[in-house]
Amino acid sequence: MNTTLNNTTISQKIWLQANRDLMAKTIAELMHEERLKPIPVLQDESGFTVFKLETGVKNIKYSFRGQERMMDYWHIDKDSIEKLENGVKTSTLDIARFFLEMQIIFDLDANTLARYTEELLHTLYCDALILSRGVMSSKQLALSNYQTVEHQMTGHPWVIVNKSRLGFSPADLEKFAPEAGQDLKVLWLAAHNDRSAFQSLKHIDQEGFYRSEMGDNLFEEFQQKLTDAGKSVQDYNLIPVHPWQWENKLKIHFAGDIASGILMLLGEGSDTYSPQQSIRTLFNMDHPEKRYLKTAVSILSTGNIRGLSPKQMKIAPAITDWVKGLIKDDSYLETKGTIFLGEEASIAYLHPQYSEITGVPYQYNEFLGALWRESACQYLKEDEEMFTMASLLFVDQSGVPLVQAFAEQAGISIQQWIKDYLDAYLTPLLHIYYTHSLCVTPHGENIMVVLKNGVPQRIVIKDFVDDIVLTTEAREKLPDHLADGLIQSSNKENVPLSILLGVFDAFFRYLSNVLHTYSGLEEETFWTLVHECIENYKNHNPHLNERYEKYDLYVPAFKRFYINSLRLKNGGYSENKAFAIPKKDGALPNPLFQIANKNPVEAV
Repeated sequence: MNTTLNNTTISQKIWLQANRDLMAKTIAELMHEERLKPIPVLQDESGFTVFKLETGVKNIKYSFRGQERMMDYWHIDKDSIEKLENGVKTSTLDIARFFLEMQIIFDLDANTLARYTEELLHTLYCDALILSRGVMSSKQLALSNYQTVEHQMTGHPWVIVNKSRLGFSPADLEKFAPEAGQDLKVLWLAAHNDRSAFQSLKHIDQEGFYRSEMGDNLFEEFQQKLTDAGKSVQDYNLIPVHPWQWENKLKIHFAGDIASGILMLLGEGSDTYSPQQSIRTLFNMDHPEKRYLKTAVSILSTGNIRGLSPKQMKIAPAITDWVKGLIKDDSYLETKGTIFLGEEASIAYLHPQYSEITGVPYQYNEFLGALWRESACQYLKEDEEMFTMASLLFVDQSGVPLVQAFAEQAGISIQQWIKDYLDAYLTPLLHIYYTHSLCVTPHGENIMVVLKNGVPQRIVIKDFVDDIVLTTEAREKLPDHLADGLIQSSNKENVPLSILLGVFDAFFRYLSNVLHTYSGLEEETFWTLVHECIENYKNHNPHLNERYEKYDLYVPAFKRFYINSLRLKNGGYSENKAFAIPKKDGALPNPLFQIANKNPVEAV
């Protein structure tokens, strides 16, 4: 199978399929966010509800059918979507035109609609390229490896425009998109200490660190280049940069510093890296045991421009130290084998002009930096393989989910596989939350699941430094020097949103639908297993009863997360000083509350 996107021609058939797929996702997500309100017409013999949808154009309507799921979610039958124009039905769908037809309904000004259309078209282009390349079967993927699966993923399940990547050209996508399957080499710069700062865990020696990452020969070659240029090697830090960032951002924005020798291009690194789903995180293909490298790639992707914050770079290793210190003697997490991938070193470079502008939009301070995160490969035992948790939502072109292929590989029922998975994934998250008062962001791309012969063993948590949120109890333990760097919870209701939103809504909503629709595991059964997993943890840890009551997972409803609606409002593309944060509001029915009141679990 062709594993690159180079010179791929998108056929009309593929383009129409990509439009239909994205249309089904759009309908499901905007119904979930209460932005799209179709009218139910009837329920057919298969238990599907048939809807009609009025647009802002008088003679254009749509019809489709869907099955209701928990949490106000609908599984949309993508093949049922039809457009009715002047009384004539057509199965040809154009998702960008759909938003144009809905402009009045959605109350979008011209700028918002145009910018969103741009993101739609970029996403469609990437989706079509993936389909053109050919999608591996779930059975093939279950027998493959971490990077093969990583490159088959199709992006964030919640975000409609999940591959907009504004800034990348088609040629860039062929080189730097994860689905392209192309490796790359980073460029190394020397950055004067006046502008840059290297941070690391206390036990790390800076020279030894650089030697371990780039190799002795290259390190010494770069030191010689500095010496030959009349520079003192002690005055410079070394920064790896993504080749796209150098060519498209750094050469112009830092031209003055380059001209003066404050910033110097030393050359290309020797190791090859593979871009992960986040694009700016790179996996070392030559030496998997070496650290992941996170670089700035200033493209607009899933709602924000993906640079690296100097503020976060400054404290990332210190946060790793603090979090790992909290959990180092935790026998429960040790028994579970839960792995926190520490962010061991970082470097940031401040732009001489942008950094002096009061209130400058965040992206102008995030052009240049790097972060090194320890590799998960060093934690794997014999016969183990790890996969991004996002892959559990993958369904191949024949309608077979990867999670089902894993269960078949393991020789166990899908129900038993899910029980093992919940024990490996959910119980450590409950423990981290209730015992240590930490709220990580545990969505599919931030978690890797370790399997042995297809059976879930434990999880790897990454990117916890960026996204960690503190409850009241954790804030009391926080050292003063980290107080400004971590997100303080504004959760006045004390609802455990990192689990209710971060796990239930952001991941289990999709996983339960995949299992119900394609694998015959009913949604209610899935949520009953979740309920039993939680009760089992609570019954084995009664000393935390006060916290279970204070941060109640069984509330009847919790706030919705309007992640797509953030863009689909007038002003949704205005320049922000900080990362765009979706609104939480309204009420979403809690499936755990519904199941618990229907199927009370006896003490285990």
